[in-house]
Amino acid sequence: MLSYLISEAALLIRVVQAVALFALMTAFAPAALHGAESRSEPRIVALHGLEAAEVRSQGFTLPRPLKVHVYAKGAGLRFPTRIAREHPFFAHGWILNATTREVVWQMDGMNTKRNWEYRVSDQYLDLPAGSYEAYFSNHGFGQGLLFAQWFRNIDRRSLAAVQEDRHHRFLQAIGADDASLVRHWREQVGNYGMEVYLPAGDPKEISLFEAPLRWRNIVVSLAATTDDGRWTQAFHLARPVSLHVYAQGEGSGRLMHDYGWITDARTRARVWEMSMDKSKFAGGAMKNRRQVETIQLPAGDYEATFITDDSHSPVDWNAAPPADPGTYGLTLAIPADKELFAFTATKPLAWTPLAEVVRVGNDQDRSAAFSLASAQSVRVYAIGEGSGDEMADFAWIEDASGKRVWVMERGRTQHAGGAGKNRVSDELLSLPKGAYTLRYRTDDSHAYGRWNSGAPWDQEHYGATVYAGK
Repeated sequence: MLSYLISEAALLIRVVQAVALFALMTAFAPAALHGAESRSEPRIVALHGLEAAEVRSQGFTLPRPLKVHVYAKGAGLRFPTRIAREHPFFAHGWILNATTREVVWQMDGMNTKRNWEYRVSDQYLDLPAGSYEAYFSNHGFGQGLLFAQWFRNIDRRSLAAVQEDRHHRFLQAIGADDASLVRHWREQVGNYGMEVYLPAGDPKEISLFEAPLRWRNIVVSLAATTDDGRWTQAFHLARPVSLHVYAQGEGSGRLMHDYGWITDARTRARVWEMSMDKSKFAGGAMKNRRQVETIQLPAGDYEATFITDDSHSPVDWNAAPPADPGTYGLTLAIPADKELFAFTATKPLAWTPLAEVVRVGNDQDRSAAFSLASAQSVRVYAIGEGSGDEMADFAWIEDASGKRVWVMERGRTQHAGGAGKNRVSDELLSLPKGAYTLRYRTDDSHAYGRWNSGAPWDQEHYGATVYAGK
C-alpha cells in the first residue's frame, strides 16, 4: 500500500511540475542563445555542445581595440547554501587574456540575470588589441525544491549507468535522485553556451586559433590529462638557465593533490616544488591552484614531474575547472632566446639496483642483502606511511654488525601523493666498503594492495630500493 501511495504521489508531482514548467517556459523562455544575431552582428565565437564535453574553448585575436558583444547562458543554484558556495555556477563562461593568462571577463552574480532555470549574461566589452581565449564549462547540475537543493557532478564517462539507477524511490518522487538530475540536465544542457559577436568592424579582421595559445620557448609541457596520472620529462642544462615555471593543480588545507616538482637527477634534491604556501587561487573551484615564478637553475641534469590523484582533472572536473584549464599541469619555458641552446630533453638517468624490497603488504618485515666492494654513494628510494613525527611503514639499512646506518625519518620525507600520510624518501648517502641489509617493516593497515586511504602515486615501489650512486 505504501509503495502504491508513493507511486501515485510521484506521478502527481511530475504532472504538476510538467504543467508549471510548460506555462513558465511558454511565457518567459527565449530561444536558446539567440544573442545578437537578430541585430545582424556577425558572430566570431560560438561555444556549444556541452553534452559531450565539459569545457569548450576558442581563441581569437583582435588587431586593434574593438568592442565585442558577449551573450552567455549558464546556470547555478538559487539559494546561498553550502552547496551553492561550492558550486555557485555549474555552467558558466569567461574570457582569458591569452598572453597574460589572466581573466578579463567572466559570468558572475553581478553581470547575469536569472531567466527561469538559466543565468544569462548579455554585455558589451571594450577589449584592447591582443589575443583572447573564450571558455564555457559545465561540470555539474543542480536543482531545488523550496529551500532544499541538490547537486551532482556530471561525469560524461558514466552517464548511461546513472540513468539506470532507480534505487531511491522517495528521492525519485521529488526529482532529487541522480537519474532524475541527469535527465533534467539532458533537457537543459543544449541551451548552455556562449557566443561572441562583433558589433562594428569587419569579422575578416579577426583571426581564430585553438586555445590555449602556446607561448614562446616552451621546453617542457607536462599536460595532466587524466586522474591517477604521472608525467615526467628529464632534461640537461649545459649552462645556468633562467626558467619560467607555470603550474596548475589541485590543493586543499595544507596539502597539494595534483602538483609538480623538479628534481636534481643526480643528488635527488627537489629544486622546485608546487605547494599550498606558494600557489595562488586559479579561478573556478577554491581547490584550483596556480603557481607562476621564474627560477635559476645551474648546469646539470634534472627531472620535471607532475602527478594527479583520483579525481578533478580534465578527464572529469568534479567542481568548476580553473580559469586556464587547457594548461593544467606543469609548463617550463626559457624566456631568453640566447639560453635556449643550453637545454636538451633527455631520458631519465638509469640507476642500477643493489637491493629491492617493494610491493610490501600489511604486517610484513622484509629484507634484502647487498655489499659494496669499495666506499661509494648509494641512492635510497623508499615510500611508506607516516603521520605526526612517526613512520608506521618505513625502511632502514643495517651494516654487518646490525647497526642502523640509515633510517627513513618522517622529518626528511616528502608527500608521495594520495593521502597525506603517504611519504617518500629519496636520498643519497655515502657508505664504506662492507656488507649491508636493507630492511622494511609495515604495520597492520594501509600498505600495498590494501590502501585504507588514497594510495601513493608510485604504488609499485611501495617499500624501498637501494641503487648504486652516480
